Amino acid sequence: MKCWQCEREAEGVCRFCGRGVCKEDAHSMPYIVTIYVGHDQVPKAIAVADVLYCGVCKPQPSPIAMPTLT
Repeated sequence: MKCWQCEREAEGVCRFCGRGVCKEDAHSMPYIVTIYVGHDQVPKAIAVADVLYCGVCKPQPSPIAMPTLT
């Protein structure tokens, strides 16, 4: 697989979009695995730090409504 940005050999895959990415073009950002309601009804998240990110895709900060899927 080739890197999405430079076409060198990819060494990983973006966790958010699946694009191949080499070490030189790779970035990292946190990835939320799940969200739940904790003590006192406070929402909490289980996240993984430093997940591979291509730097090109745009992970959305909040859920997107998809009414056509119902």
